[in-house]
Amino acid sequence: MKWVLAECDEKAAAVLTRDAGVHPLIARLLVNRGVVDPAAARSFLNCDLSLLSSPAVFAGMERATARIRKAVEGREQIVVYGDYDVDGVTGSALLYLVLKRLNAGVDSYIPDRMTEGYGLNRGALERLKTSGAGLVITVDCGISAVDEAETARSLGLDLIITDHHEIGSSSRSNKENGPNGSSGLILPDALSILHPWLLLPEVSPEVRDQVSGLTGVGVAFKLAQALLGLDACDAGMRPYLDLVTLGTVADVGRIMGENRVLVRHGLELLSRQDGSLRPGIAALKQVTGLNGKKISAGTVGFTLGPRINASGRLERADMAFRLLTTASGDEARELAEALDGVNRERQDVEERIQEEARKLCLKQDPAGTGAFVLASRDWHPGVIGIVASRIVEEFYRPTALICVKDGIGKGSARSIPGFDLYHGLLQCRDLLLGFGGHKYAAGFSLSEDKIVPFRERLNALVLETLGKEGFFRTQTVDVAVPLDELTLDLLSEIEKLAPFGQGNPEPRLGARGLQVISSRIVGGNHLKLRLKHESGTSLDAIAFKRGDLLGRIVRDGARVAVVFTPRVNAWNGSMSVELEIKDLKPDK
Repeated sequence: MKWVLAECDEKAAAVLTRDAGVHPLIARLLVNRGVVDPAAARSFLNCDLSLLSSPAVFAGMERATARIRKAVEGREQIVVYGDYDVDGVTGSALLYLVLKRLNAGVDSYIPDRMTEGYGLNRGALERLKTSGAGLVITVDCGISAVDEAETARSLGLDLIITDHHEIGSSSRSNKENGPNGSSGLILPDALSILHPWLLLPEVSPEVRDQVSGLTGVGVAFKLAQALLGLDACDAGMRPYLDLVTLGTVADVGRIMGENRVLVRHGLELLSRQDGSLRPGIAALKQVTGLNGKKISAGTVGFTLGPRINASGRLERADMAFRLLTTASGDEARELAEALDGVNRERQDVEERIQEEARKLCLKQDPAGTGAFVLASRDWHPGVIGIVASRIVEEFYRPTALICVKDGIGKGSARSIPGFDLYHGLLQCRDLLLGFGGHKYAAGFSLSEDKIVPFRERLNALVLETLGKEGFFRTQTVDVAVPLDELTLDLLSEIEKLAPFGQGNPEPRLGARGLQVISSRIVGGNHLKLRLKHESGTSLDAIAFKRGDLLGRIVRDGARVAVVFTPRVNAWNGSMSVELEIKDLKPDK
């Protein structure tokens, strides 16, 4: 792995140190994350909900809220139509609960992954119309549903789309300038569209940047604000921040801008032990052994999120939706235990598919492989996205896994830095039946006979885009530091940069010329070290799952260079600084 020291505007960092009153290391970390103005730095560190933008900045908000209020007053049947992933389920739950709070006649609909697939579909819209629905509001889907929007219009269903995915193109789309702020963009012909890119013309570039990363649940939160007439900091909105946090983190939303503020406060809510949690979240924490523990973005991503996601991957997502909306503690405990069981089943299915996919990858020539496009009739469509991520992590190639049934392939793809997956699929659109997604993650469908030409074209596109150098992993180092600077007070300041995640990674610091004072294996395959800097400072360090380094690069007395994240280690009532090693190399 190649280490790259982040380029930093030293003058901007010096200004932050002087005018924002922060430690020079904190100033450099802020500048590396694009925060260069002292006022912006103070805002970043304070994470104040009151500074979030008004929902009125969305071009379609006024029309959307007017139609929803009319439906509420007229006792029309409203259906919240969501996606089956965590972002879609949490956003659907949030909007459903708010509409219930407004005494609306509201129901929910989340399509079945196996039989219906992602997003709006004609059959579902026809059934909803027959059941008496007059207004359908999507959550986390619909931005590319051009044909389905036409279906809704032909059925006499009003359609409001709330989504955050990439805006696609179609010759049959609405290209006219209109209430959705659609000038220059190609959109479905819905009554209103709420999307982070579709803001009023007068909205400043700063606000556009702050809201640009909102996920599906974030957009739903903005709509809820508008319907309730409340600011984000109002006591009436805070109870929904747990749902916003679950969806945003699980969807790997950028933890910058408004997302970071919402997630910071949502994590505080999720960490509470005072009985204020919604029953479903409290039950899920109980099942996963998280009671009494601080909930971090990592906890959401690796423990809570997968269980909410599990029902939508292997069964219907209704179970997770019910968990998040029930007022019954008994029902919540029953649903949480069921989801925990489904998650274990999901893990078993995932492990089997991952092993099969790995074997297929190992048969290919790495030099001529730009992307892995793997297909099977035996794979479950609910977990191929997770497996694609694992293949990317191991082999560092864009990867698409396809499950084939009745001549149709449903695919899920993941990418690496340097290759925009959505635009790659755009260049393959003549081979696909449909697609959607983001820069690093996307879904698609295609006929079975198109899999081979799709594999060949995507592979060629990746090789052409990345070249040979694009497949080398790099580790960005924020700054090199002497160990004697790493005090508990400084780590407390670093913690103010949290929550960490996509767009706001945990700090990666570097140090060279460290002497290994002691080394041993702990916990099976973790490398535990004591490292000493030339200044005389020595600190404990741990490298998870790197026991293989002992006796090769690492031995007592050896000198090493490390990239690490500093941690506070609490043990037996005392606290100390510990280094969590991300990479390690021999040094002179």
